[in-house]
Amino acid sequence: MRLSSWFHLSILIIFSIILFACDGANKEGEKIADSEVQIPIEEAQLLDIGFQHLQQWVAHWKGVEPTFNLKDFQLSRTDSIDRIERPEENFITAGNPFFPYLLEHPEGEGTVDIYSYKIVYPEQGKPYFNPDSEVTYFRADGMRERLLFIGPSGAFEDAVWLNNEALLVVGHFEDEQGVSPKAWVIYPEAGLISQYDNPIHSQSYGRESFLTKRFTVEVP
Repeated sequence: MRLSSWFHLSILIIFSIILFACDGANKEGEKIADSEVQIPIEEAQLLDIGFQHLQQWVAHWKGVEPTFNLKDFQLSRTDSIDRIERPEENFITAGNPFFPYLLEHPEGEGTVDIYSYKIVYPEQGKPYFNPDSEVTYFRADGMRERLLFIGPSGAFEDAVWLNNEALLVVGHFEDEQGVSPKAWVIYPEAGLISQYDNPIHSQSYGRESFLTKRFTVEVP
């Protein structure tokens, strides 16, 4: 599915209004609280389509919290991508355990990796985890760009390209109330991120349970 030019323009106009309404002293990359922003209809439709492609993640959450509902996700804020990049080719090649989970851009503009920053792949069958997570974009021009970063309180668990301009990433974040599912719609070229929150705060969700299940291998 491709974004039409009018949709891309409407997204940019909406976010431009949001950014203009914020304090002019905000620096680029600074987070913009936006609890009252309405979800663009086109983005809501893309979000629904994206969730349909992430059924393992959805089923995992429902297995822990039966009341988990995708319809409960609400747009909580919009951010600008804090562009951090450096020259680096994609090092994840065939045979690497992360290779099957690379997300190729629909038009060949690059490859997204959400796992290698977080996970130390096992030699004994179970993965080990670094404290932080990163959504990495290996662009076709040979640059490595950080699209999104989260510290020890959260993790990125799955992702899918929605079209040639938007990427959906899902994961979780833990606060004093428990572990809550999160979703981010990232527009790499526009430099924008929509964050979606879910009201569920689980006391029983294993923070590394989804990633452990995905990357645990049976050792003969």
